[in-house]
Amino acid sequence: MTAFWIAALCVLQIGGFYLIALLYMRISKLDKTEKRQRQLMKEMEDSLAVYITEVKEENDRLIGELTAHQQKKKPTGTQPEAERPLVPREDEVAATAVYFNPKPPTSKVLESYRSLQQPIAANSLESPAEVKHEPEFETVYRLHDQGLPIDEIASRLKKGKTEVELILKFKR
Repeated sequence: MTAFWIAALCVLQIGGFYLIALLYMRISKLDKTEKRQRQLMKEMEDSLAVYITEVKEENDRLIGELTAHQQKKKPTGTQPEAERPLVPREDEVAATAVYFNPKPPTSKVLESYRSLQQPIAANSLESPAEVKHEPEFETVYRLHDQGLPIDEIASRLKKGKTEVELILKFKR
């Protein structure tokens, strides 16, 4: 009887060691996966930081151009420049409405979309019917192939220079 219990204990001990080895292997796999995830998160954070920096530089450049443009057009009114608001009152009200009402009415969205499509068609070298059916990235590729600089493509399509550069980078 004692031999039976000793044999059973040995089998249980071997089974226990086997389970411990399995658990250790699973934990090591989990650690490797966590390290990989941390590395991917760091790469994504770095990519986003670079993108945000590019957007900030683009915005700073735009602000610089706008202030230079505003300085060229000095008003002849009696109100000093320091007191004159930089943004018209209607735009302030519209901007405030967007922040407090995040979903604008569908009709306004469609009207603004249509109004944006008309200048693109007017500036394009082709008819408006062809422009509406062409995907946006294809328009960028076509204009770039025609030899237009990135600034000109961005202004024609009412897009940022960085966005056009990214679309062209994805083409390659």
